[in-house]
Formats: sequence, structure tokens, C-alpha cells
Amino acid sequence: MKRGLLAVNAFLNTEKFLSVYRFLQQAAERRGIALDIVRTDEFCTPFDELPHGVVDADFVIFWDKDVHAARRLERAGMKVFNSARTIEICDSKILTAMCLDGKAEMPTTVFAPKTFDTVGYSDRRFVERAAEALGLPMVVKEACGSFGWEVWLARSLEEANAVIDKIGAREFLMQKFVAESAGQDVRVNIVGGKVVSAMYRYNDRDFRSNITLGGKMKPYELSDEQRRAALAASEAVGADFCGVDLLFGGAGPLVCEVNSNPNFKSSLDCTGVNMADKIVEYIEERI
Repeated sequence: MKRGLLAVNAFLNTEKFLSVYRFLQQAAERRGIALDIVRTDEFCTPFDELPHGVVDADFVIFWDKDVHAARRLERAGMKVFNSARTIEICDSKILTAMCLDGKAEMPTTVFAPKTFDTVGYSDRRFVERAAEALGLPMVVKEACGSFGWEVWLARSLEEANAVIDKIGAREFLMQKFVAESAGQDVRVNIVGGKVVSAMYRYNDRDFRSNITLGGKMKPYELSDEQRRAALAASEAVGADFCGVDLLFGGAGPLVCEVNSNPNFKSSLDCTGVNMADKIVEYIEERI
């Protein structure tokens, strides 16, 4: 019997996450594969001492954003899905934008300059320049974040600066607000370079469509242009599997972000397609 590991965050123990872990384990069991959960805190060992039994596994499904832990497994010669590099790119909206540049259309993006906790932003002229390039309102996003929690709509320079005060020294970016897509987007789930499901998300009370923030959902039939955009984004970040969020741009679809470990329970509830089965099948063909 083949044996895999499901690497998960040591501290995310809500039902939202646990249900996805169960789906993946059940999908593996259906294909005669043992998939054991290993928590990322178990890798808190000297570099040359991985936990007992880890290196004996045939593969790892890495369902977290702990890039350093994923890299340790790769250095030990293990087959890790997604790769540490893909996880790193998708975890940073700045790196994602850089990877997609010239390969998939995104909203116009401006990166904030780096600062430090003890310094802050004593000069905010860069915010004014960003607003001139992007227009107002503009979207302000922390580089790292999930479920739309670290995303704000700034309608004025005063609102933008208030958000930046809240962000502090953490990396962030500013993007053109896509008015045509306010409160709506499309989540496209991709495995092995193929679209496996898509759902339309919409929220009448928020410019963010995330289900966690009160958005609703329904199955969606992609246009050829949307399909190409999502697949181009997945390929650009080197994903084995991912969830691509598409906006409705006036001139065509725009990639909002790429998720290396998408929470697919909502997609399953909406479309009936279990992404876990597709992921395990894809990995089994490659080990």
C-alpha cells in the first residue's frame, strides 16, 4: 500500500480546515492509499532530524503555507505537492503579481516600499502616487492573507492612510478597483493543468465576494477566455493544484489571486465536484 503524508498547520483546528483534511484522507482511502496527517510543529527539530517515519512516505500533500517546512521535505528528497516555491509565490500577492506579469492579466498593481516596525512610513507620498496611477477608490491588500480578511477598499487618501496605519510594517500592495466586479468573482479549481470545477461568488453587501465574509455561490460555466486566464495563472505559479479567483474586467477576465491550498468545501457544496479525489488521482499518477 502506498503511503502519503498530509502536512497541515499545527494551529488551525476549526471545522473549516478539518473538513478539508477529512476529504483528502477519504479520497486517498478510496484509492487504497494511507494518508497520515503530520502537523507542521512536528518539524520543529534540527535540520538533519525529520520526525520518525516522514521520509518513508511516498509523497506529501502540503496543505499549509509553511514554506520552510516544505523546503525541508524537498531537501530530504521527498515528492511534495504543491512545491515549496509554488506555496511561496501564492502566499505572497506581490510574488504572485510578479509571476503573472506578462502571462495573465491582473488589475493594475503598485507595491508598497519596504519599511520596518521601528520606522513606519514617515513619508506617504508613495500613497499619493499610487492613487494617481490607480484612481480612487483603490484596493489595499496585505501581501499575505486569506478569506478576504486583509483586503480593504480605500475611497480617499485619508482612508488609504488609515488602512496603512493598521497594516503597520507588513508588506502590502495597492490595486485598481475593478468596479465591474464589485462583490462578485469566479473561483476556478484546477488540478494537473485541468479545470475541475468553477463557482460564481457574489455578495450584495461587500465589495469582497468571499463566502467567509457572507458571500453566496452557485455553479458557473466558464467562458473560453476565463478558462485560458485561469489555466495561465496556474501554470505561471507552477501549481499542481490551486484555486484561481477571476474578476470580471471590462476588457476581459482579470486574475485576482491564486491559492495553493484552496479551501474547497464551498466548491464541493456548490458544484458536487470533490477536488480531493482529483488531487489524489493526479498525485497517484506521478509517484
